[in-house]
Amino acid sequence: MNTKEYTFCSLFKDPVIDDQPEVIIGEIEIPIIQRDYAQGRTTDEVKQIRSRFLDALFNSITRNKHITLDFIYGNLSENKGKTVLTPLDGQQRLTTLFLLHWYIAKKENIDSEQYEFLSHFSYATRFSSRDFCHELVKYTPDFSNEKLSEWIKDQSWYPYEWKNDPTIQSMLVMIDAIHEKFNSQKNLWQFLTNNVSFYFLSLPEMKDTDDLYIKMNSRGKPLTPFEHFKAEFEEIIKKHSKELSKEINHKFDVEWTRMLFPFCDNDNIIDYKFMRYFHFVGDIICYRSEIDLEKDEFKLVQSLYGKENEKAEENIEYLKGSFDCWYNINNIEDFFNKFFSNDEYESDKVKLYQHSLNIFKECCDGELTLGKTLLLFSINTYLLHKDKVSENEFRKRIRIIRNLIWNSSSEIREERMKTLLSESEIVILTGNIPMTDTGFNVWQKKEEHEKIEWLKTNPQMEDELFHLEDHSLLKGCIAAIGLENVDNFKKFRSLFNKCNRDLINRALLSIQDYSQFVSSWRYQIGVKNGSDSVWINLFHPTSQREHFDKTSIALNSLLSKLDELEINDEGLKQLIDKYLNNPEIQKDWRFYFIKYDSIRRGGYGMFYWLDKTRTKKPYEIIMMNTEKSLTGRNWNIFLYTLYNLYNLSEFKHKLFLGDFYFQGNKLKIIGEDIEIDCLNDKYTVSQNGSITEYPIQQSNGIDIDDRIEKGIEILNNIIKNEE
Repeated sequence: MNTKEYTFCSLFKDPVIDDQPEVIIGEIEIPIIQRDYAQGRTTDEVKQIRSRFLDALFNSITRNKHITLDFIYGNLSENKGKTVLTPLDGQQRLTTLFLLHWYIAKKENIDSEQYEFLSHFSYATRFSSRDFCHELVKYTPDFSNEKLSEWIKDQSWYPYEWKNDPTIQSMLVMIDAIHEKFNSQKNLWQFLTNNVSFYFLSLPEMKDTDDLYIKMNSRGKPLTPFEHFKAEFEEIIKKHSKELSKEINHKFDVEWTRMLFPFCDNDNIIDYKFMRYFHFVGDIICYRSEIDLEKDEFKLVQSLYGKENEKAEENIEYLKGSFDCWYNINNIEDFFNKFFSNDEYESDKVKLYQHSLNIFKECCDGELTLGKTLLLFSINTYLLHKDKVSENEFRKRIRIIRNLIWNSSSEIREERMKTLLSESEIVILTGNIPMTDTGFNVWQKKEEHEKIEWLKTNPQMEDELFHLEDHSLLKGCIAAIGLENVDNFKKFRSLFNKCNRDLINRALLSIQDYSQFVSSWRYQIGVKNGSDSVWINLFHPTSQREHFDKTSIALNSLLSKLDELEINDEGLKQLIDKYLNNPEIQKDWRFYFIKYDSIRRGGYGMFYWLDKTRTKKPYEIIMMNTEKSLTGRNWNIFLYTLYNLYNLSEFKHKLFLGDFYFQGNKLKIIGEDIEIDCLNDKYTVSQNGSITEYPIQQSNGIDIDDRIEKGIEILNNIIKNEE
């Protein structure tokens, strides 16, 4: 076999058959049966291939580094005394090299004798492609153009019908790409003609070149991007070790394919599944090495596993282990079912709050969130160290990881991933919890540490603690109940599993103000059934909320008041009625919230006090119908309640209340020029330009009158007078 390396230039000057020095190529002609030039197509896949190839050429030429482009296979024949090379594999590379040599020769004003060989490259696929190549060599473009293709298409020698030739159109795209890449570079001709090489192999002569081409391409379809990736990855690994490359190639084709096959879609193709998990492993290495994430798998391979990375061999071993650890599991689905549960609590399992438990499959099906990335990494860490971590230890430690992930939504960010991965690894391998303030949520880490210590003296409570943790409103954080309130563990589950959430909200308010001050401008309480996110927020401490302690005190006080048998809707109603029927109860804002259903209709339990301290004007309250904005629908809670109560009555006069309180909308009587407003200590009625005030009797700033009943009385009198 000829193992001599050729450049595009030397291919026309040096013998191509070892024992026949007179055989020198005079022409290169792309045969009719070959497909059109494809590296200039505009599909996303080809753009990626074109970019990688030009990057490789650019790095070689501009850095004066040698690059070998593998084998060019072809058939040699005689035509009019010249040896003609008919490429059967390598057409795309040869065409790109032809265009690059033309570009640099013209741009650097190289003597025409040095690039004369370019005139001996042509296409037999179409006359137009052949003529284009010949014409191109004759002319020098205007390099000041942003796109050389526009200059070329504007020349007299470029006929309009060439727009229908796909090879020419692809060449124009490639010329523009070369121009964009190399336009600012100088003095490249010598490096180009010396550094970019390939091997040439003359295939055995056959009578029919077309037959030879068909035999070489018996697959009937081009290589897929995945096959290109495998080939390039194999070459990179081979530079470290041929044996390792051979081993990984075998795993690609046999073991890892067998592992991924059960997760294939109907097409039975593993390509995308493989690449998604491959990127997951690459992302982990990038985070830990503080390297920017790379979406292009070819660049990723070179960056992480190429010779230039000093940790390349370590990275390769981690990649190999990360695939092998799943291959070594008999049934991946069974593995997840063994350690995790979905919607119900199961002893010795960790609840994931989702129907599908197979996080590995989830990774292969699509991109993971950062939280799921940490979870899968933690599972991988266990699988890679099963000789050091027992199953029972893994169960407890992955529960800690779950708790940390689910309660660190603000902390799990790209810039923290290195620390988060490190902390996850420490938890899985040692069971210890690093108390740094740059990783997972510090409050949750403190809670997890306290749980570990608490269980040492209360081992009999492990199942009760884990059962409480797994509740869908807590998701691992039990701060709202606390380890000191053991008797309330089971009661909490009963309360929120069995009872109406609106009754729970009212019962909590009857005990004390348990609202939380959110982001220093609005208050939140619980909401009716179906809005778990609000209750989850209330039960998880965060720096964005104040008065979490008040919520915890009210919750534990309510649970302590209830015997297990009383934890039902009827038991809650009795507590609420006792509060409302107490003649000495103060009619503060809580009284109205508990008594009147309309006030609690907001979907997020968010309320805005015009006086944020709620001391000077505690009754000027706006009910928000959005979570974070006052620009949406919102109302004065007392006007809104009057509007709903009065319009349910049998009076013929109906009321109107606009959606946006801050735009000045007040309660209006339809058909009359009358507006009613409710302020902290009075109602005002505007009629025909005059305003009448109706004071609300108070003591020390707290209502003595029920202001809703007072409002109905005012409305009745107004309507009666109007009639």
